[in-house]
Amino acid sequence: MGKRSSITGESPAGNKKKVSKNAGSGPKLSKEYITKTCQTILENINELNFPKLNELINLYDPLLENLNTEEKLNQNEPIARLLNIQLLKIFEKLFELELFNPSKVDISDFKKLKHVYEMFKFNLLFLLENISFDCSLIVDNLDIYLKLIKLESIHFATSSKSSNNDKNPFFPTKTYKNLIISILKSQNGEILGDGTTSNIIVHEFIDQYYKKYQDLQFYFVNELPIEEFSNESANNESIFSKFLTIMKEKNLLLESLEEPKTFVSNLPSIVNNQVHYKSSFENKWLHFLNSELNNNQYKTVLLILHKRIIPFFARPTKLMDFLTDSYEMGGIVAILSLNGLFELIKKYNLDYPNFYTKLYSLFDQNLFHVKYRSRFLRLTDIFLSSTHLPSQLVASFIKKMARLSITSSPSAVVSIIPFIYNLLKKHPTCMILLQNTSVSDDYTDPYNDKELDPLQTKAIESSLWELETLQSHYHPNVATLAKIFSQPFRKQSYNMEDFLDWSYASLLQSENTRRLKTEVALEYENFDTLLGGYVQGWTW
Repeated sequence: MGKRSSITGESPAGNKKKVSKNAGSGPKLSKEYITKTCQTILENINELNFPKLNELINLYDPLLENLNTEEKLNQNEPIARLLNIQLLKIFEKLFELELFNPSKVDISDFKKLKHVYEMFKFNLLFLLENISFDCSLIVDNLDIYLKLIKLESIHFATSSKSSNNDKNPFFPTKTYKNLIISILKSQNGEILGDGTTSNIIVHEFIDQYYKKYQDLQFYFVNELPIEEFSNESANNESIFSKFLTIMKEKNLLLESLEEPKTFVSNLPSIVNNQVHYKSSFENKWLHFLNSELNNNQYKTVLLILHKRIIPFFARPTKLMDFLTDSYEMGGIVAILSLNGLFELIKKYNLDYPNFYTKLYSLFDQNLFHVKYRSRFLRLTDIFLSSTHLPSQLVASFIKKMARLSITSSPSAVVSIIPFIYNLLKKHPTCMILLQNTSVSDDYTDPYNDKELDPLQTKAIESSLWELETLQSHYHPNVATLAKIFSQPFRKQSYNMEDFLDWSYASLLQSENTRRLKTEVALEYENFDTLLGGYVQGWTW
């Protein structure tokens, strides 16, 4: 539980409340007292009984001291939930009677009421932010706080000059901003293996609110106070894990084909301003991408970059440095950066002179053992599809894959063979790799496997002897598939999607479910002894 003075608590609005050290202690911290006090206030709601209201608000101080362990939380959670619900009833009634309108009440009473209300919101957020255990209390606090946001949007909007009944468009940005801060700083949950979070508040917020309402998405990005987290370097991973979990969701403002719903009915026109939204979106993402992310978060960002980030940047070219730096890292990070890099090359004219040299360097023995192999091959298929590529370059990729297939797993080889076949169909000038008739008896493979430049490997002068070797592969699926290179090239190109996702499990399953055309004939001999007389001199 975070630190909070039992004497003075500062609300999100900057107000302070003063309570005595023993406020709310003893018998007052009971369901009976809370229910009775609430009933008294509601029966005389127009009189604005501030002493009683303050008594209820001050009950949070002793409560907070009894929620710092899981055992204490289980004992006192029902009281805390009752207090939240009863206070919500009171404030709902106050809103209904328009007692938050300064023109309807005395100005001093209005200030007192606003102060008590701010302290109620502050305590809701304090519980939400500081309780680290999974419980329904913090989920209830989220629901109650968002109900208050909806009430504020109706009753805090100033009246229009043209009509006394109409309200100007209004969204309580300050109240929502405080909620965003508390969600991102919440101590609940932990960082998962993909860099996201298990925080139940974050997931409840996403499922029930964020992914349903356009305005909540817009103001989440617009009001996210990055300056609030500038000094949070120690908790940056935790904060970003929550931000990443939320931002992975579908963007209703720019992706939805249907008319999105809004949480608040009368919204300012800025909510529909896509230029403004993209500018805010870009600013927030660049702040986090320039901070220190852990390795898993870095990978997850690269996985979603081409779908969830690049299309919503005002100037996607600002991601060029991030993506080119990622590509230069090599390994898994470089593979994952390919999607985003391809988007910038295709749509935003990114010039990357050494692109194919770097792509060629990614083909190593580890490539065909990573879980992102399918993603990589899909993109490589696109990159090598142009008929304007030099035959020396394409031949280097074909030869490299053929060489790697010798020591790759059967599930990987099943993807490599049709990939090579399709490349040969697209680039007939590389067919010499299969039909080179000028080979002498003392032939040695001229292909230089150590050369980093695919234009200098001499692959076009080599041959694909590796594919003939695969025809004797121990796995029948691989051997059968490899025999396609011994036949005339009359087959249409393979559909790569049929081969990219094969694994050991799927290969084994296909063998187990394959029906044999004929029954297997078995021939055996009967023996009178255990070893059939093959071992001489054996006695029992």
